[in-house]
Amino acid sequence: MLTARAPTRRAGFTLVELIITMVLVSFVAGAIVKLLLRQERFYNSTTDLIQTRQQIRQAAAMLPSDFRGISSIGGDIYAMSDSSLEFRSVFGSSIVCVNTGGKLSTVPRAIAKGSAMTNWSTLPSVGDSLLVYNDSTGVSSADDVWARHQITAVTAVTGNVATGCPTSSGLTQAADLTASNPSYQLTLSPAASSKIIVGSGMRFFRRVHYSVYQAADARWYLGYFDCKTGRVPVCNALQPLAGPFQPYAVNGTSGVQFAYYDSTGAVTANRSLVARISLVVRGQGTGQLNLTGDGATTFRDSLRIEVGLRNRK
Repeated sequence: MLTARAPTRRAGFTLVELIITMVLVSFVAGAIVKLLLRQERFYNSTTDLIQTRQQIRQAAAMLPSDFRGISSIGGDIYAMSDSSLEFRSVFGSSIVCVNTGGKLSTVPRAIAKGSAMTNWSTLPSVGDSLLVYNDSTGVSSADDVWARHQITAVTAVTGNVATGCPTSSGLTQAADLTASNPSYQLTLSPAASSKIIVGSGMRFFRRVHYSVYQAADARWYLGYFDCKTGRVPVCNALQPLAGPFQPYAVNGTSGVQFAYYDSTGAVTANRSLVARISLVVRGQGTGQLNLTGDGATTFRDSLRIEVGLRNRK
């Protein structure tokens, strides 16, 4: 006798179980997406914060090193305002090795003795100016001056020759005079005095300009250009160095702001009386900062530096 077998039940999920699973998965996926968005927001905000502070530090580290070489009583400042400063900037120094017919030769940069007699951030070129110490002929210091000249030609000189820095000067050895380590003969206007002796100090200058300006992207940056007589154009185009910063404002909240004080601490507009320059740099982020998730805002930070000038009264 044949008996009927009861059909076996197939394993699987019911519709209710599938719906519950999908709801739970959506909760988990939503939490993961929310976490990822929060991490992305935190990363972008942190990156903007770091970049803003880097721009502030870059400007604050660059400008004081240039300002410290300014001599206001020496006429180094050409123009100054709350948003810009134009002055004669020192970019190097050297020692007179030879004075030949009013042309001065520098000591090579590298000396076997290890003496640091020549150092510059860039090579001198036509149009730059220099101050050279003229000891003159008197024993007293009454006739000693720093004479100013403009460089009209720069000639690299190698080997033990009279127009460079020969060993007879007592400042070099034969091994110092190589093609990769030359002396530079400088033709000057006016010609150097015959009273300038070997060992006299030289300081090299170039006219530079710093200012806060608005670029084509509508943001404000610290800009720079330099000027050299005889070059076409004499002054380069303004180039951004750091930023963006807060916009220029007459109420004292500019992104880069200069203030000038005399020896008594009073604000001065007289270029020859400036004894101290106050520099305030105010950075402004390029995006919205949101580290906590409570709300987005533009990140701002600032730094203030005081720089005392040399030879100040």
